Amino acid sequence: MKERLLPYLVCPGCRSPLELSGVLKTEGSEIMEGRLACSACPLSFPISGGVPRILSGKDYRLKEETKRRFAFSWKKFSTIYEDPKDFLDWIHPKTADFFKDKVTLDAGCGSGQHAVFASRFGAREVVAFDLSPVVDVAFGHARLRDNVHVIQADMYRLPLKADFDFIYCIGVLQHLPDTASGFGRLCRLLRPGGWLSVWVYGHEGAGFIRMVVDPLRKAVMSRLPPPVILALSFLLTAALFFLAKVVYGPLSSFRPTRAVVRRLPLGDYISYMSRFDFTYLFNSVFDQLIAPITQYFREADVRGWYLNNGLKDIALSRRNNISWRATGRNPG
Repeated sequence: MKERLLPYLVCPGCRSPLELSGVLKTEGSEIMEGRLACSACPLSFPISGGVPRILSGKDYRLKEETKRRFAFSWKKFSTIYEDPKDFLDWIHPKTADFFKDKVTLDAGCGSGQHAVFASRFGAREVVAFDLSPVVDVAFGHARLRDNVHVIQADMYRLPLKADFDFIYCIGVLQHLPDTASGFGRLCRLLRPGGWLSVWVYGHEGAGFIRMVVDPLRKAVMSRLPPPVILALSFLLTAALFFLAKVVYGPLSSFRPTRAVVRRLPLGDYISYMSRFDFTYLFNSVFDQLIAPITQYFREADVRGWYLNNGLKDIALSRRNNISWRATGRNPG
């Protein structure tokens, strides 16, 4: 943890500023071991492995299972999202130039690669949080950038001031038990004029996944340990890889057959996935099956989150005909 993170931190209990109450070990500008204490109430939190662990309150249902499973997933695929073009595609229509001098929040940062991209694009400060111990992986990436900070925190009890110009949340909201509430908590952290961008699974265009893959996840995968799910995901990935590289990819490369691909199950999505190698597809399949909670949202659901929280200038678009990306501005 760098001391320049302190101005953005508050107690998740009473919302008073957090202060350093002890520093036990440092490495350069990073406080590796120590403690943060609330300036107004008895709560305090450890800094361990360079990461403030600001967790408190009662756990919501399946929280521990969510933490465990996604930590396993991210540690297996810690360097998978290394292309900034994919990151920008998820937050479209925002561009790299949009980050210039903005205080940015990565909500559900996973391995921390996106936070590094935001820093490279010119963000003034980037704060990244995740619920799971994958924050240790994220810290390994973040410590290389002076303006990137990682904390372990709960979406429903965020220890952060309403001080952000831009918040992005990629592939996280669909795994929350109360998505609307999680979205609202992020909205509260926006400065007047600040923007919130999200990417979530779509209901429209995902019939095969909702009717075949998701029931498999609920009935079978939810009962299995992560290493077994990983092995089964490998077999499913082999089939997907064959379809992507041998069928969907070649057909989508030729204009006369593109219309045929679009009528096939998950046509746009699998054609898009044909660009990637086996490891990338392996991670995508595993991520789909490992989650204890997964939801699929209609356009009206996503737009409703923005409207119900008073955001303006809302823009929604489909991604690969299977998911939604959206952005909106806090008018202050």
